[in-house]
Amino acid sequence: MRDPLPVSFDRNLLLLNEKNSSNRLAGVEKLPPLNALRAFEAAARLSSFKLAGAELHVTPGAVSHQVVNLERYLGTQLFVRHHRRVMPTAAGRSYLREIQKSLQLIAHATDALTARLERRVLRLKAPPTFAARWLVPRLADFHARYPDMSVQVATSHDPVDFATDEVDAAVSYGTSLGRGIAGECLFREVLVPVCTRRFLGTARELTPRELADRVLLHSLRRPDDWPRWFAAAGARDVTLRQTLVFENSSLTYQGALNELGIAIAQVALVRDDLIAGRLVMPCPISLKCDAGYYLSYPRERTQLNKIRLLHDWLAEEVRKASPRARDRG
Repeated sequence: MRDPLPVSFDRNLLLLNEKNSSNRLAGVEKLPPLNALRAFEAAARLSSFKLAGAELHVTPGAVSHQVVNLERYLGTQLFVRHHRRVMPTAAGRSYLREIQKSLQLIAHATDALTARLERRVLRLKAPPTFAARWLVPRLADFHARYPDMSVQVATSHDPVDFATDEVDAAVSYGTSLGRGIAGECLFREVLVPVCTRRFLGTARELTPRELADRVLLHSLRRPDDWPRWFAAAGARDVTLRQTLVFENSSLTYQGALNELGIAIAQVALVRDDLIAGRLVMPCPISLKCDAGYYLSYPRERTQLNKIRLLHDWLAEEVRKASPRARDRG
């Protein structure tokens, strides 16, 4: 004998939307609400609406409401309600065994899909000049190694916020990693003057005071780079006679390549130009800074495969670049 329903039940609900259903996938129209199934499965497994609510992050009343909807849909009682616990009926126990199999299949299919997506898409945030002059020229190597991974690069000077930014990892400019953040310093900032050999002319190199008489280029975002460099070079009192200011460092370096003057540059970001001879250092004095570029990501992502691949690849690229610059002097 069928267990009595604990609430009023209208069998006409079972006939809802059966008409004009020829365009639906076969069997899909017979599925009960999936939220109700999840609520029922948790409540039946835990014998408690309260514990089920805690697991699903909803109230016990919400679980009870979903279960009532499912009982109405099925036309049978699934639980015997007691004061502090609920017990599945015979029909509820049988139904639980069957739907657990299906829910597990859905979970496995979802895990498999998200694992494939996790492996294929890597979202990285980086400062614009770092991305344009250091990262992008090296991405072909990353793609050759991991052709099934799609890399999405977003650029911004704003600090990364992993709670709101839709990125997996970031390269940030600063002096340290934040709390709860893993990663490592890729390289420290080293400031050097750079220009083309032709702009330098017949001089083999310039003293800091001779350099101050030339056209000097710098970024609007980094107005203190030249004063700091001259101070480190022992020429704090020099007067900069001619300057050209650009919106960002990328334009500043391009100005040097186009022979507009001598740029103050982060050596790692012009290293390829120095190695290729497109730029030279008119004065051998460099300024080592405390700040640098850090790869960062939340600690809980440390074991993600794509994060480990990115971390190892970036560290290798840094190691590959550094000796070449030293060899070139």
